[in-house]
Amino acid sequence: MFRILEIMVASMALILLFSHWFFSFHVNFDLIALVSAFLYVFIGVRFLKEDRVIRGTIILVLSSMMAFIFIESFIPIT
Repeated sequence: MFRILEIMVASMALILLFSHWFFSFHVNFDLIALVSAFLYVFIGVRFLKEDRVIRGTIILVLSSMMAFIFIESFIPIT
């Protein structure tokens, strides 16, 4: 179940990026950051379950930075 959710989020991220790059649709960067943050959370949790602690921790830190980009678009912090 968890792997299916991860594949769905990854395919949504690819669709958003390809529609922005190749088809020139106006896709907001904040939406791409949110979907990528979800994707990195799922990948990081999977790595932590597989006992790859260092790689999982680094990926979870990356996901928190992407989530910060999304949150800052609503509430300017800096």
